[in-house]
Amino acid sequence: MDTQALKALIDLFGRAPLRELEISEGGQTLKITRSEQGAAPAALVPSRPSTPVAPAEPPAGQAPSTPAPTPAAQPQAERVVTAPMYGTLHLSPSPDAPPFVAVGDTLSVGQQIGLIEAMKVFTPVKTEVAGRVEAILVTDGSEVEADQPLMRLS
Repeated sequence: MDTQALKALIDLFGRAPLRELEISEGGQTLKITRSEQGAAPAALVPSRPSTPVAPAEPPAGQAPSTPAPTPAAQPQAERVVTAPMYGTLHLSPSPDAPPFVAVGDTLSVGQQIGLIEAMKVFTPVKTEVAGRVEAILVTDGSEVEADQPLMRLS
């Protein structure tokens, strides 16, 4: 099985009310189980870069060799709608229908903005943040990865 198919299976399993899933293909068998009722399956978590550590203060009586950096203002987190899983993104309910949302629309939490198709299953994509759509970052029919930014909100 290819990596993208495995990702899609794990994403779908995480959303399904199943305790166990076993699939055989081409002499290979994949078995996914939950250890507790309702617990999510184990998943790989991407590593995050480590936070830089400020240099230690010099001992008393010694001047620092370089000036200490001043803390910069933390940038405000960008508000984006991200893909919940891997698959093909559809921005409208059918090919001849208007899109779910357009640039300039105001979104509320839980509003559907598209569909992701994975293994012939359509999963609604809903917002977790409210705001006005500043930009749509992907095209209709494109393949998206889990947590890939889809729309930027203001």
